[in-house]
Amino acid sequence: MARSDLVKALMRSHQHGDDRAFHTAAEAIIEDERRKRHDLLADDLAAILEDPAAKRRPLQVSSLTPLPKTRDEHPLLSIVQPSVSFQDLVLSPPISEVLASIVDEFRLRSQLRAHGVQPRSTLLFVGPPGTGKSMSALAIAGELGLPVARIQLAVVVSSYLGETARNLEQIFRFLETGSWVLLFDEFDLLGRERADRSDHGELRRVVAAMLQIIDEHHADSLFIATSNHPALLDTAVWRRFDDVVEFDLPDKATRVALIRLKLRGVRHRMDITATASAMDGYSPAEIESACLNAIRLMVRRNEQTVASEHMAYGMEREEARRRASSSSPG
Repeated sequence: MARSDLVKALMRSHQHGDDRAFHTAAEAIIEDERRKRHDLLADDLAAILEDPAAKRRPLQVSSLTPLPKTRDEHPLLSIVQPSVSFQDLVLSPPISEVLASIVDEFRLRSQLRAHGVQPRSTLLFVGPPGTGKSMSALAIAGELGLPVARIQLAVVVSSYLGETARNLEQIFRFLETGSWVLLFDEFDLLGRERADRSDHGELRRVVAAMLQIIDEHHADSLFIATSNHPALLDTAVWRRFDDVVEFDLPDKATRVALIRLKLRGVRHRMDITATASAMDGYSPAEIESACLNAIRLMVRRNEQTVASEHMAYGMEREEARRRASSSSPG
């Protein structure tokens, strides 16, 4: 890459708050200096870049750009600095590969566009509840060093005629001010089949507005929608996304890895393989909940090791939650 392009990439990554891209561009400049035999300058730049005392610049929303709000002054979205990355997830190899490729494309978006190709930027994550859709979106943001703008769906959908579409317009105008991972949970609430006779005209107009917004999405941001009920989505909605990633319940090997991950911070003495077999049909969220309940029981008993009886208790509590959920109305 030419020196001018490296400097542009450095400045652009700084402007967007993309720490990883900044680091990559800086390393390329250092390597360029070494090729020119400017070893002293290269060593100085490397020392500055790798200074352990340097603190990562927090990504913040400028006070000059207030969060969009409803007519009743309720925030339409929340800004989150993700604290998770891919190392905090246990996903099937196909899903892991897709997520890694999405991150790579975002980092290489300038090079892709130079070849006339747009990186995938509108994504739909579908699958049962608790399978890691939202957590994966947060991990993508963590890998990219981007803030997450999380839509407050209950606030966005207004009972006032015309207000919901206006709320969506406000959100996307705000997002044009920077680079984000926009997370839209339970997207099927807005993207449901427009022919549904139980739906009223206002919501159908909102869906049309949302589809147009997705079509016009060209910012240096990622739009990630999640759905627990993809069958409810209008077929036109599916076509608007660059890619659809399907999450499913974990197989036995993945359950074993999940249990090990969730118990990594405590001593444990148990047959993890047998426990994983007993958790057949559990979602990742349910596995995590069972492990946390096992650890809580260990602490309450003033013990030092998670054993099979603690895990049996954790699974019992999770089964009780399942029964309560299945018997609740709606």
